[in-house]
Amino acid sequence: MTVNKFVLRVSIGLFYSMGFTNEVLWDFGVVITRPEIQNTKNVSHQLPSKEKINAVITDPFIPPVKKTSISKKSGQLISEPVEININQIKLAAEKSYFNNNYQHVIEIIYQRDLSMLSKQNRESLNYLLAVAYYQTGCFAKAKAKALSLLKQNESDELYLLIAMIYESLGDIKSAKDNYIKLISLYPESDYFISAIIKTRILNQH
Repeated sequence: MTVNKFVLRVSIGLFYSMGFTNEVLWDFGVVITRPEIQNTKNVSHQLPSKEKINAVITDPFIPPVKKTSISKKSGQLISEPVEININQIKLAAEKSYFNNNYQHVIEIIYQRDLSMLSKQNRESLNYLLAVAYYQTGCFAKAKAKALSLLKQNESDELYLLIAMIYESLGDIKSAKDNYIKLISLYPESDYFISAIIKTRILNQH
């Protein structure tokens, strides 16, 4: 009995002394190797480097294209818009006309391409130009423009203008003839009374 207790104690001592080591765990004859513990202190966790993206953003605004022309007077290049708003030209000419700024009317309309306007608007602007020529003393130009308009479309205001132009040029007979045409063709005209008075005055010459 005493021997059995001694053997039991020795067995238990061996179990505790040899069963656990730093490298091997002895458990009832089964050897289990411990997993190696990684040293996280020496491992540097680095994030992948971010590549820099150089984005090129183009300016979506495209400035209006302008054409250049050479000034006849100075010979310098002058930038002008490619498209000219003809309706704005019409409004500007009418405004200058009603303000009696006839020279400005000539500058606005002279050598302008009026083909984009309707026939009525073209004739209206050319009439303003003829009146502006007359008011600024350019009687020959006024006569040519007014007679050209008369061939396209007769009107009481054109007969009155032509009569006044002939009168300014000293052609009394032609002036009287046009006043009489106005009286006979347009008895309801606002210029009817004025034409009668002018005819009577010219008859005295």
